[in-house]
Amino acid sequence: MEKLKVGILGGTFNPIHYGHLLLAESARDRLGLDKVVFIPTGNNPFKTTDWDIDASHRYELAKRGIESNGYFEISDIEIKREGYTYTIDTLKELEKAYPGDELYLIVGADIVFEIDAWKQAEEVLKKISLVTTFRPGYDQDRLDTRVEELKELYHARILKLYTPEMDISSSEIRSRVKHGYSIKYLLPENVEEYIYQQNLYR
Repeated sequence: MEKLKVGILGGTFNPIHYGHLLLAESARDRLGLDKVVFIPTGNNPFKTTDWDIDASHRYELAKRGIESNGYFEISDIEIKREGYTYTIDTLKELEKAYPGDELYLIVGADIVFEIDAWKQAEEVLKKISLVTTFRPGYDQDRLDTRVEELKELYHARILKLYTPEMDISSSEIRSRVKHGYSIKYLLPENVEEYIYQQNLYR
């Protein structure tokens, strides 16, 4: 059976927006991925937020956001896990779900500089190919130096992916909702509808 190339995109998706979707589609298109699996984060030890909503809402937002793309899937493996969620544990579960397939973890360039702090970082880099995305204006020389360092230290497989600029943030969307401003054209309509139906971020 032919191996699949499976992209993994984790995030709080609080809420999911067109920037997330463009990133996933760019990676799928450029790298020839067979699918991209969106994984809403569980209890992330590195990230806290003052805008916390129930994980079931973040899952539903992401599920609605990806439904128009047949190459996109969603997994609840992190939000179902108790305690802190770590990438290494998620990858072990994904290896069981996609045995023998090639996994590509899609992350922003900033993660390349933080990955040493991850639980069992060396093991993570052995299990996957890391796809690091960067945008216009990013210090490419600094990124290249760091990529080479990780390759030398961990024999990491790292791919660079240039992505178009889309200046949208989840925090901006939450703030706009709170203050009664429009969020139209920042995210899919069905995601916008759910936010208002459930009275999120108010």
